[in-house]
Amino acid sequence: MGGLARSFRWHGFDCDLAPHRLYTTDEDLLRELLALVPMKRVRRRSRIYLRGKWIRDPVNAAEMVVRFFPRTSLHLVWHYLVRHNRHGEDSFESLVLARFGAGLNDLFFKPYSEKLFGIPASEISADWGRRKIRVAGLRDMVRRRSKLYFRDFHYPRAGGYGAISERLYSEVKDCVRLDSRLVGVRPATGGGYECRFADPAGAERTETFDLLVNTLPLNLFASLFGLALRLRFRPARITYLLIDRPRVTENHWFYFADRDFMINRVAEFKNFVDDTAPADKTVLCCEVTDLSDFSVGRVVAELERAGVLGAGEVLDSKVIELAHAYPVYDRGYEAQMVRARDFFSQHPHVHHVGRHAQFAHKDVDEIFDEAKRLAGRIVSDGDSPADALAPDS
Repeated sequence: MGGLARSFRWHGFDCDLAPHRLYTTDEDLLRELLALVPMKRVRRRSRIYLRGKWIRDPVNAAEMVVRFFPRTSLHLVWHYLVRHNRHGEDSFESLVLARFGAGLNDLFFKPYSEKLFGIPASEISADWGRRKIRVAGLRDMVRRRSKLYFRDFHYPRAGGYGAISERLYSEVKDCVRLDSRLVGVRPATGGGYECRFADPAGAERTETFDLLVNTLPLNLFASLFGLALRLRFRPARITYLLIDRPRVTENHWFYFADRDFMINRVAEFKNFVDDTAPADKTVLCCEVTDLSDFSVGRVVAELERAGVLGAGEVLDSKVIELAHAYPVYDRGYEAQMVRARDFFSQHPHVHHVGRHAQFAHKDVDEIFDEAKRLAGRIVSDGDSPADALAPDS
């Protein structure tokens, strides 16, 4: 329950599946979310480790010019001035080249994105850049005008980020069946859908529903209907380290942008809320999607190389595997989404909500808002259709 937004207790710390934070510009939505559980307003602190230097997150082009002066700085400025739109922004790499130039692409955008998705930047869809960069060019990076540049966020005072899901679950738990794997779906005689479930022991049961709201990975759900979609998810291993020190950094999270670092990002949950955390220790949560040479020892070694900690300070470790951590935005995914929309348009009583089901890298506030609106349509309009798989839904 809770999906990627769940939490667990480990050595007295509330731990999330990688860092989460609540931020929205919709004041009405924010009030509704803040009413769910007691939350704390937190001043964001995050950094990026790049070429042996710590820089601000999100990336500030002016700072990079100063910090990497002179040779790299001149490279960044020159390639920004001579950038061109030769390839029409038909891939993530061509989009970055057109907006920022080869300097920033080679230094930051390309290595991190290739590490995250496991494919060349030239094969990543330009849609990934439009969704996550959220700035038009270098001038906007200097001005820092974007949702990406939020200064404050909210976080539950107890229970980790999963406290939000726990609160929602508490109101409907009598209607929820957990440990039920969906293994088959077909239209039912007389309307609705017949769903076949399997429990952990393999025993199966069948139930019929008037409508379905899917949060499963879209490719897996579609396969139950007989539709094969060439959509991929990037797995991850989330590594937790118990550290024999009150705090490691002041950051809520920090990134390793260089390609020779296996780690993508690290969160220190004690810096989100420390009211109930042990005073003499802390926990680091390290996200890794490049699993080709993964080991806990290598995670620790990389943190030691960056000067974050000493290997002797690690008291315990825990690894959680996520089979579907990130939708992979390859250049063919848009065509597959068209196929999915065309197919599910024939099933107006099947709905899709969430990052996995919509194959979209959405924030929790967006998902909550869409789920609320869908519930409202179902209750008031008798399940009026809406295209949750549309690009801008």
